[in-house]
Amino acid sequence: MTDPEKATEAPDPTEEVQLLFVRHENTIRAFVRALQPSLADADDVMQETFLTVSRKAATFELGTNFVAWACGVARLKVLENFRQRKRATVLSEAAIIALTEDAPSTQLISETEGALERCLERLAPKARDLLWRRYSRRQSSTEMAEAAGMTSTAVRVALTKARKALRDCITTQLQHAK
Repeated sequence: MTDPEKATEAPDPTEEVQLLFVRHENTIRAFVRALQPSLADADDVMQETFLTVSRKAATFELGTNFVAWACGVARLKVLENFRQRKRATVLSEAAIIALTEDAPSTQLISETEGALERCLERLAPKARDLLWRRYSRRQSSTEMAEAAGMTSTAVRVALTKARKALRDCITTQLQHAK
């Protein structure tokens, strides 16, 4: 039986923000990966971003642009990661700040995600499977080759062709959306 008082309580802001984070994780991860070339470091930044947005959930105003807010937190976490590791980065802090100040709008990100989904559906099943193995399962070319019954070289060539097909398809989709 449910407690009537709990039914009228306002939703927990931490839970709401965590649900939004999970819903938009791919967009936030793409943003982080654009700034953080190392997969391991990008994963660390994503975890730190999730913890920070969870801790600061009460400061987020529901109904506003969650992706922009979370990407702002992620940007700071990328910079923090670079400082902690004290290593040469592909991009300077100034470049990261400049790139993220003019970050694409949420609408453009949503349109691009929609185009990506439509274009993925158009790919051959084998190409979709290879992309899934590479980006969702994070398999190496060797692991993918074993699973798909291909050589590592054939896998790399197929991935290159699939990425080009996606890029061309997305570009076409976005141009038709204008």
